[in-house]
Amino acid sequence: MTTWIPASCTLPATEQPLRVAEFDALFAERLTGTARPEPLRLLLVLTGGPGMEDSVR
Repeated sequence: MTTWIPASCTLPATEQPLRVAEFDALFAERLTGTARPEPLRLLLVLTGGPGMEDSVR
């Protein structure tokens, strides 16, 4: 299991690796850039067509 998942995560342990894989695929396929406008804020720039925002949410 991935060690960076916080203990406070409420997703069942059996589903956590699946969710991690979904994020890995999303970032590998769609992430085109990042920016850190503030120390505690990270902006992720994703590519995609119509419906991409809903899919990510």
